[in-house]
Amino acid sequence: MANDNIILSIKDVHKSFPGVKALDNVSLEVRAGSVHGIVGENGAGKSTLMKILSGVYEKDSGTVAFDGQTVERTTPVESLNRGLSIIYQEFNLVNTMSVGENIFLGRFKEMGGMRGTHAKARELLDSIGSTIDTHRFVEELSAAEKQMVEITKALSFNSKLIIMDEPSSSLTSDELKRLFQIIHDLKQRGVSIIYISHKLDEIFELCDIVTIMRDGHMIDTKPVSEVTRNEMITKMVGRDIENEFPPRAHCAGETILKVSSIKTRKLHDISFELKKGEILGLVGLVGAGRTEIIRAICGADKVKGHAVSIGGKPVKIKNPASAKRMGIGLVPEDRKLQGLVLPFSVQSNIAMASLDRISRLGFINRAEEKAIALRQINNLSIKTPSPMTKAVSLSGGNQQKCIMGRWLEINPSILILDEPTRGIDVGAKYEIYVLMKQIVENGGSIIMISSELPEVLNMSNRVLTICEGRITGEFNPEDVPAQTIMDAAIG
Repeated sequence: MANDNIILSIKDVHKSFPGVKALDNVSLEVRAGSVHGIVGENGAGKSTLMKILSGVYEKDSGTVAFDGQTVERTTPVESLNRGLSIIYQEFNLVNTMSVGENIFLGRFKEMGGMRGTHAKARELLDSIGSTIDTHRFVEELSAAEKQMVEITKALSFNSKLIIMDEPSSSLTSDELKRLFQIIHDLKQRGVSIIYISHKLDEIFELCDIVTIMRDGHMIDTKPVSEVTRNEMITKMVGRDIENEFPPRAHCAGETILKVSSIKTRKLHDISFELKKGEILGLVGLVGAGRTEIIRAICGADKVKGHAVSIGGKPVKIKNPASAKRMGIGLVPEDRKLQGLVLPFSVQSNIAMASLDRISRLGFINRAEEKAIALRQINNLSIKTPSPMTKAVSLSGGNQQKCIMGRWLEINPSILILDEPTRGIDVGAKYEIYVLMKQIVENGGSIIMISSELPEVLNMSNRVLTICEGRITGEFNPEDVPAQTIMDAAIG
């Protein structure tokens, strides 16, 4: 290579899928011992490029050189052995195996059997400050704990370059600080990091250099110190966005939903009201009980003794289907596992909540299904080659819009959004925020759960703080400092 300090060199890489040019003439260099940020909207080509580097996809043309060697064709195993690890945004773990087994999957013999596997796993977890029991099954872990297992697994390969694709999406503030410290330590040891994130604050805090991508092209690469936040956003979305949030809606009216005395093993006497035309934000650390509250309301979890009224009338919500009949829609936290049927088409996914309206004697009216899908694809500017494209091939932001469109089609009076912008770029976030504002201005009501405090404070009319299964405060975000709200959220 021309420069011994370059660990990765990508030149003129192209990659196309049917109907989509994912990468067009992409070139990039990553220096050894640096943290190189990559930003761009969903569908910009970031993940496609990383999958080419890790051997999941094969490039159509162009050259890739890693650690001084040209790489023509590779596999994920060869990439790992070469010293290149990737932590995917979606977890790549075996739920029915233990933490230790996942970290050293396929390497038990060289670890000295199960005893050695767990001992080495314990050592690695200790090194990043994690107390997760190596014998616990992955399916028992929280999203944040699974993320730590993924990071530990990458570290177990003594990698020269680690690609982190949205690694902080499920982490608490303390876990995020620990992740930053881990990245700093790796950098000091000469390990290179490619850090992909939609959270621009993280890019500015962590990265030395940032590359901006849009529509499969490299738009710019600069030292982070030489680019402003507004410049970065403008280059990502291809247009000026003056504000990251639309003006707050002020149209709250009478009480539409009243919840009293929700009690479970996790929740303690949860009671609150939601008003018509209001966005109510729920703030709390991961594991505080926010998702459990909305699952209880929607009948997804069994709860005894509580009372729910909608529009002043007591109701019994036995399951999510009855919640839907009563005008409650839920966009869940994990869109891939709980929100979408990924092998199904965009059309089928969008029309899923309308099946009772477009089905006769067990047969779906495909013309009506297509009309629903096209209506929401146009309304929400969903980027898809066709309504029949499988949902799995869409970007995260467009997948989220599919779920939103599903509920907008049946116009629920109450829409619950659990982490509505997780893993979504700044341009798509703004579109979701505008959509939320339109919903409440048209008489709908929203309960929003988010780990991103700025979006809760800028979008909500009221904020409830949740800590250890209890409501610890109610605030007007326009009148109360963010620190006061966070203090209530962490108890």
